[in-house]
Amino acid sequence: MKKPQALPIFGDAYLADTTHLTTEEHGAYFLLMLAAWRQDDCHLPNNDRKLARIAGLSPHKWRGM
Repeated sequence: MKKPQALPIFGDAYLADTTHLTTEEHGAYFLLMLAAWRQDDCHLPNNDRKLARIAGLSPHKWRGM
């Protein structure tokens, strides 16, 4: 099955699951979701340095989140 060209976002579900996040954490989470969406298997690397880079965070900030 081919993925749709757009990432479906269900606003009510997203907000219900993420109300505890800070604004910065929302941004990082969304960037990670977009990066996963671009992969054929929708997976992210199991590597903190790469994940921090995808999320636009320093490794120190990533560890703190």
